[in-house]
Amino acid sequence: NFSILGLLLALQFLGGEPTIIYLTVWFLVFYALVFSQKSWRAILADLGGLLLSGLVAVGLIAVQLLPFVELLLLSDRVVRTAYELVTMWSFPPRELLTFIFPFFFGNLSQFGSYTETLLGKTHQAWLISPYLGIFPLIFVFLSFRRERAKPLFFTATALISLLLAFGKYMPIYKVLYNLVPGISFIRYPVKYLFLTTFCLSILAGLGMEEIMRIFDFAKEKFKKTSMVFIPIFIFIISFTILGYLFIQRIFDIFAQKYPQNIPFYFFYLLARIMEFNLQSLLALSAYFFILIILFFIASRGQVKRGIFLGIIILVTIADLFSNNSSMNISIASSSLSEIPENYRILLKENGLYRFLYTPEMEKENIVIYGENYAAALANSKDNFAANRHIPYHLFDFYGYESVKPLRFFKFYHQEFRNEKIKENARYLDLFNIKYLVTTQEVELKHFKLLRHKTKYAQDVYLYQNQKVFPRAYLLDRAFRPNLKIGKVKIMKYLPTEIEINASLNEPGSLFLSEAYYPGWKAYVDGKKSQIKLANDLFRSVSLSPGKHQVKFVYDPLLFKIGAAISLFTLLGLGMCFIFFGRKR
Repeated sequence: NFSILGLLLALQFLGGEPTIIYLTVWFLVFYALVFSQKSWRAILADLGGLLLSGLVAVGLIAVQLLPFVELLLLSDRVVRTAYELVTMWSFPPRELLTFIFPFFFGNLSQFGSYTETLLGKTHQAWLISPYLGIFPLIFVFLSFRRERAKPLFFTATALISLLLAFGKYMPIYKVLYNLVPGISFIRYPVKYLFLTTFCLSILAGLGMEEIMRIFDFAKEKFKKTSMVFIPIFIFIISFTILGYLFIQRIFDIFAQKYPQNIPFYFFYLLARIMEFNLQSLLALSAYFFILIILFFIASRGQVKRGIFLGIIILVTIADLFSNNSSMNISIASSSLSEIPENYRILLKENGLYRFLYTPEMEKENIVIYGENYAAALANSKDNFAANRHIPYHLFDFYGYESVKPLRFFKFYHQEFRNEKIKENARYLDLFNIKYLVTTQEVELKHFKLLRHKTKYAQDVYLYQNQKVFPRAYLLDRAFRPNLKIGKVKIMKYLPTEIEINASLNEPGSLFLSEAYYPGWKAYVDGKKSQIKLANDLFRSVSLSPGKHQVKFVYDPLLFKIGAAISLFTLLGLGMCFIFFGRKR
């Protein structure tokens, strides 16, 4: 059992979200404390088993864990743990409504409606919807009819994790942030809803078991339950009818609360949100009606067990699919390969070069806009939204990573803001940045404006740097760029290997505007050479006069150590399974 649990914990970690395994470990510890036999020996035995499972998990994931810890120690996650940053995406209490109405405040993935313009500062843009379905939510309340201990534990856990998800909206979170190890590293509190969802799912399952027990042994109770649901159904359907009758009046009331000078597009989105919420109300009415009819028929013994169970399952699937399928939007495959105008401009250029968007542009691209997803996707690519350029083999100076090297993060946000870009134009030259993307017009001597676009109330300016340096070039003895002391040619350029030929007339250094990071090794004419930090971010190696072949190879030691540990752990588990399997 401990090995299977260790394997499951390892899979959780490899899923890529440390918050999940952090919460799972806390959950397992408290579960062991609550449900162990009431003796210290039993409690210690269970906790020891958890510890052993944890060690198995660590062994299995060492190949990923060691490089991850290395990155973490160099990243902004260790230093940037300010309360305001960590709690940025807290789950607003008002969004509890989305457990019943999946997109009450808008569906960010569907039509870009979940925006600060409509919602103000009280919103989060990490979770699209916590919706679990209407039937499962009803079944949660039926889970207490027999056993009390486990439903109480799962309910308490669900409520605690929900309160944690509220984050900055709950004063106690600040206390926990300062006292509980690990919380200050968790971005963002809304992620705690993972545990809420898990516990509600368990409770829904227990409730479903109770429903089937009633079906088998006490069908008459279904009639009483359906009588409770009837007034709820009448209230919901009445509210729905009133909503449809007065939808224009309701829209006018809400529209008056917004500045009238905001783009008309947002009023269009508001209308769509209201329309969808009325559809959700109608669906809610339908689900209660189905449950009332189903329970009433079951109370009279007029439906077989398999059909009764099948209807509940099918309605639940239909509910979840009809709502959650909107999160996975289908568009024509041609939309994915469509090349936007700004990309076309960059693709005309041959050779190695980068583009850079300012931090202000990065912030603008957090939310994408369009009449539909295809239009929003095309517009986001045209605005250089992070990472969308990768299929086109374009190089972005910054990009998006959940965990960023701290030195790189600070440099980008301090030196490339709109108000600083003019005085730091030299960096753009030195760092192989040939194209600059900004949200406002900038005046730079050797930068040419190629295109200015205004769409969805967003301004995008694309500039070309006419004095850009190549990806690799030479530095003189004073560590200044000097293209006259020799020549440089990149022969091979791969993610883990870069080969460069260089010839120098005098001693100097080869500068490569690629990230300085542990694990990279340099070889000059086949001999290992020291990689030096250059310009706070990049790499250089010293070279003597003459012709040289320089290779940069990514060969991380921690990855090798981790791989060995993971391999031995896997072999050890295999031997244990074989040994105990034969013994049985």
